[in-house]
Amino acid sequence: MINITLVFSHIGYKKREIYVGDQSEINLSLIREVINLNEIITIGYGSVRRRDLTGSVGSVVMEDIEKAPVRSFEEALAGRVAGVTASVADGQPGAPVTITIRGNNSITQDNSPLYVVDGFPMENPDNNAINPAEIESIAVLKDASSTAIYGARGANGVILITTKKGKYGKPVFVLNVSSGFQQHKKKWI
Repeated sequence: MINITLVFSHIGYKKREIYVGDQSEINLSLIREVINLNEIITIGYGSVRRRDLTGSVGSVVMEDIEKAPVRSFEEALAGRVAGVTASVADGQPGAPVTITIRGNNSITQDNSPLYVVDGFPMENPDNNAINPAEIESIAVLKDASSTAIYGARGANGVILITTKKGKYGKPVFVLNVSSGFQQHKKKWI
């Protein structure tokens, strides 16, 4: 007989303790714990309450981005988060969007932020490959705490992207269709 109690815990689930005793096999399932996401912020080194967070975090309302007729989420960020500037270098169709957080920090180096997609840092991602309809949430880390979490790579700010995942229940099919032209309608001579 083993006199041990095992404790199982995971973020988003209730903690469960099981006394081992003389059991040779343990079957368990964790029960979901509903957490108000407006009250808890998950950061690189743990979770804190929103009122205790000292860093500057900007959140994007995804319903507004889904309504915007844009080809990438970068274009939809323009004017939605304070301190974040999305601009296009020229008026060419399909031109890349440049995002800067808290202005240009370097004269000679790149000022683009670090993108973290589902926990994986990406230095120079092709943001046209990320479908805006598949994004669940976007958070922007705008201050020096992003450097504390991600090191020098986060010096220009960090854009945290979480994509949608499967959910329990009946299958739901959603079709989003948009079209556009990327050519000059009339060429000026």
